[in-house]
Amino acid sequence: MKKLTLAVLCALAGLSAQAAPVTSLPGATVLTMPLLSYFGAGPLELVPGVTWSSANGDAVFGYEGGYGFADNGWWGGGLTMAGTNDQGSAMTLAFSQAVAGVGAFFNYSPRYYGPAAIAVYDANHTLIESTTLTFITAGGRNQGEFHGFMESTPSISYLTMTGAYIGAANFAVQAVPEPETYAMLLAGLGLLGIAARRRQA
Repeated sequence: MKKLTLAVLCALAGLSAQAAPVTSLPGATVLTMPLLSYFGAGPLELVPGVTWSSANGDAVFGYEGGYGFADNGWWGGGLTMAGTNDQGSAMTLAFSQAVAGVGAFFNYSPRYYGPAAIAVYDANHTLIESTTLTFITAGGRNQGEFHGFMESTPSISYLTMTGAYIGAANFAVQAVPEPETYAMLLAGLGLLGIAARRRQA
């Protein structure tokens, strides 16, 4: 029994330290970006409690004009977006209260500038998880993919987006994990219990 309890505690510790990259956030709240056509580094408020900023003084925020991703297409008229507007700069979303999940609709310019990356950090700026965007679109208007992260607890305080003229629209957050997240956690713990019993037998 002590071995099983230790295994469960180790599993929970591992789950709280790592987020899962996801391509959807069921039940998430989509954050409405103001239409500002802003060029600069910010910081600017996306919604109360969520702040956007960029390392590039020519980044865009609340922008609906044409924004190109070379062979990966372009955005304009219908997607209010934020973009680094640079091949190597980063932009950041900061949350005054940590969230369990965050993501956005992304596109980037891979042909000339390679992949882009997104990452999440806790309140101490410790990396929780990162992933590289490598998708290719058909090259049309307002195309891209949703990517993000989901944690078992609300511990995400920052989302960073880096490289390849990355653009983001339709930011979405989950303040607390969805019931499906708890279901997956319980299923994982159940499998750990079964494995521990088999080892004892």
